[in-house]
Amino acid sequence: MKRFLIAILFLPVIAFGQSAFQKEAKKLGPNPLKIMDSVVISNDEFGHIAAYNIASLRVLTDTDATNKYGDAAKDGAVIITTKTFARKHYIAYFRRVSAKYDSLYSITKSDSSFQYIINDRIKASSDEGDLFVINDEIFISLEILSADDLKTKYNINTKQYGVLIHCKVPKGLVHADEKF
Repeated sequence: MKRFLIAILFLPVIAFGQSAFQKEAKKLGPNPLKIMDSVVISNDEFGHIAAYNIASLRVLTDTDATNKYGDAAKDGAVIITTKTFARKHYIAYFRRVSAKYDSLYSITKSDSSFQYIINDRIKASSDEGDLFVINDEIFISLEILSADDLKTKYNINTKQYGVLIHCKVPKGLVHADEKF
């Protein structure tokens, strides 16, 4: 089972090159706790997760795992956040911390016309995991940009609105300096 688990865990590693992640994954015991979108899942459910649906993947080992999840995580914990869950989470967060974002989202009913930018780094539509980690601890401010601002400042003319997020660099995130 552990070989299967490590093989599944390394699929995103191959795609994203997270060597620090590999070190943590090797520390997992034979039966780690598996959590997807805040819900404990079975080995069978874990085996059916499509790598392209994963926004973030975290491995907790040793006391980090047991302190957070108790004895059920004595072999470690694998925490997966899907893109859908991440998107719902960060939209709800941004709506809570910014009245302008909330108002704009209420009008548009979607963020498909938004270009997210974190600390002047333009995010791709597949960067849900980066937006998901923004919380009160690292959040500084959020600014709504017009289409003209997007074009002038970032050379983007495919979106109607820019969402410029200023935040601290999260601690413990692989390649955080490159993403934030």
